[in-house]
Amino acid sequence: MTSNNLYIFEGLTQKEIAYFVMMSETLQFNKWSTIMSEGDESDNRAYLIESGSVDIYRQNAKVATLHAGDIFGEMALITNDPRSAKIVASTPTEVLAFARDEFIMLCKQSGIYEDIRKKILMRMKENFYSDK
Repeated sequence: MTSNNLYIFEGLTQKEIAYFVMMSETLQFNKWSTIMSEGDESDNRAYLIESGSVDIYRQNAKVATLHAGDIFGEMALITNDPRSAKIVASTPTEVLAFARDEFIMLCKQSGIYEDIRKKILMRMKENFYSDK
């Protein structure tokens, strides 16, 4: 777990990451399955793509494709705002879904919560306020 896309795990030990993965739920989606819709109420979970890929849509326009090792939905780890994008599996996809409560507990125990919170907020700003 050293990819830049896994920035939310920076500062955690391998043991902490292993515990976190153990507390996560594995979900599988068929090609073309909608994982979440823009405007949906938050389920307080973020998702790590284990295999496959997903397309991200905002206002019905495709804005990105994510692959194994990428994370989506991480804004739910720090805010209860509605989902900001539609996520559709572009191939058969398996994800690890992890909950806000466990994530916050682990980060606070490790003393990295504020740093991770700032990184997530910065990513939100980059995603929504850049000239893409």
